Amino acid sequence: EIVVKGKNQDFTLIFDGAMLTLTAILDTRATATPGVYEQDKIVVRWDGFVSVQIQTPMNTKTCGMCGNNDGRSDNDMRTRRGKMTDNVDLFGNSWQINPSGRCPKTQKARTSEEVCGERYQEVKTECERVFSISKFQGCITAGHDTAHWIDSCVYDECEGLLQNEELPPKCAVAQAYATQCGNPFWEKGDPVPKNNNDLTTWEMEAGC
Repeated sequence: EIVVKGKNQDFTLIFDGAMLTLTAILDTRATATPGVYEQDKIVVRWDGFVSVQIQTPMNTKTCGMCGNNDGRSDNDMRTRRGKMTDNVDLFGNSWQINPSGRCPKTQKARTSEEVCGERYQEVKTECERVFSISKFQGCITAGHDTAHWIDSCVYDECEGLLQNEELPPKCAVAQAYATQCGNPFWEKGDPVPKNNNDLTTWEMEAGC
């Protein structure tokens, strides 16, 4: 655990061997119980590879790739200049931090079927197997849909993205899903976060 002293507030960094978690306390309030306090926090979790999860109170304004945190998903695609767009490439490119000119140009997106060709059905079947394991059933029940994760799994497997000697593409995508599902999360109107099922050893069941 490392505490970073900031100008206005401190940040706590914790690395557990798999996940780096940054926490900053935004506000502290006394409760009706003497000596007990409530805290508003911003929490950023990063697996060091592909998955970033940000949690912050509903009254905290955000901007950028993760939207504006107003509880609506229909107005999150806002460029750096404040313009709404439905063009994913335009939206993403507007938030590039590219001082050295090293970011590659955006390529036209292809579907999983186009990327996989004849391998599509075979790879899709394997990705569906990974996301149907019993450890993920609690996630699905809690509302963490697997459809777009399966599509990402198929695309990355066929494209050869996220290659890692110890973590094949399908497992990298599943790890990102487990990160989203396995940590406490808030739903609009709820004063306290909800917790999901224990996901320990999901890798063994998924063959990762």
